[in-house]
Amino acid sequence: MDKTARRPPPINAVRVFEAAARLGSFTRAAAELGMTQAAVSYQIKVLEDRLGFLVFRREPRQVVLTSTGLRLSRAASEAFSILRGAFADVQDASEHLLNITALPTFSSNWLAPRLGGFQVAHPDIAVRVDTSPRMLDLTREDVDVGIRMGEGPWPGLTAHFLMSHKIAPLVPARADAARGPIVKPEDLLKFRLVGPITWWRQWFDLAGAADAALPATTVLELQTQQMEVAAALSSDDAAVIVSPTFFAPEIAARTLLRPFKTSLPDRDIWLVHDERRKNSRKIAAFVRWILAEMEPDAEAEPSNPPPQGLSTAP
Repeated sequence: MDKTARRPPPINAVRVFEAAARLGSFTRAAAELGMTQAAVSYQIKVLEDRLGFLVFRREPRQVVLTSTGLRLSRAASEAFSILRGAFADVQDASEHLLNITALPTFSSNWLAPRLGGFQVAHPDIAVRVDTSPRMLDLTREDVDVGIRMGEGPWPGLTAHFLMSHKIAPLVPARADAARGPIVKPEDLLKFRLVGPITWWRQWFDLAGAADAALPATTVLELQTQQMEVAAALSSDDAAVIVSPTFFAPEIAARTLLRPFKTSLPDRDIWLVHDERRKNSRKIAAFVRWILAEMEPDAEAEPSNPPPQGLSTAP
């Protein structure tokens, strides 16, 4: 027998043979596999041509396994049973671990404090959060959902709007006590500015203080907003420009003060996932949960209103 004849037959032909042998019928095999009876007959012929012998005897109104076909059917059924079990195990394990890639400050300041609620509601789903700034391909990599800023659309992904991402100056209470009061935007220049200088320039322009004498650069710009706020809180002469939404507890406790209502619009925050996985139980559960957790826009009104009589930009 030559090497060509020794090659295993096409896997699709083996799959059709296994179903036909198990069900004892080409018609029932066609129904199970979503094929036509003619397609089943063709795949069985492909198998027999490759093997060089018959696996079924065609009799009036029925097909019957040959003795060799019976031996092969047992092996094929066992093999496919093992494969089905392996795939089921992998799918079951996968459905119990949710991999999320998300923005660092969103993860630490918004998502992490709330994740306990998701796990109480879904105790069978473990959660892993990756805060790496590297952009991941959700259609190719081992990630279930992503939370990122952007404008879309994103081909191949289903996107859910989460929140508007707006930027505004915040001042630590201790810095305000040392260098306040803050009545007009220019008063922020009494502080060392932390955060991207481009954001500061854009915010001063929007606040009606385009002529303010801003420095050429800020004293500090770190990788995440959380790090920048931590640096500002450790000083008594710094102001930071970040998203107030991520620091709502500190603003409510007046550890951080938001002296002006003016906010700089930035790209919105979205949850995205591979559109082919919309029926995944764990993804659907997380989408429902996070959308329910989203509160009305925290930027609607400042938690620390501006001083009496101060007019601010909309």
